Amino acid sequence: MNLIEKLLCVDKEKATEKATKKIRSKKLAKLVGEDAEITIRELSGKRYNALQAMLFDKKGNRDVNATYDFNLMCCVHGVVDPCLTDKNLMDHFGASTPKDLAAILFGMESGIIATEIIKLSGLGEDAEEEVKNS
Repeated sequence: MNLIEKLLCVDKEKATEKATKKIRSKKLAKLVGEDAEITIRELSGKRYNALQAMLFDKKGNRDVNATYDFNLMCCVHGVVDPCLTDKNLMDHFGASTPKDLAAILFGMESGIIATEIIKLSGLGEDAEEEVKNS
């Protein structure tokens, strides 16, 4: 059976499914007083590219100051549970935007979470190495 025949046997819904994963959050564990897991979901390539654009200034130079905002936005788009767009949750913590809520709930841990989301999306450094080694 060739690759086309194999692909024709695949449930087409699987091609658009986004992978999810549970990871522990130390910051949320401190907030709730017990172990806390969050659920992350992979980003689409289009979303990742849009977020990556945040890391560069108008002249195309890397803006190191934008890294924290990039990480927070990766959390906004990649954290499924808790839902950072939940109006009740945002109101409870006094956050005016999902990004503000991500900053409140995760703080500097957002970098670790963003890295996990990027890895899950197959867009991180590991993915780049796998392609090079193929």
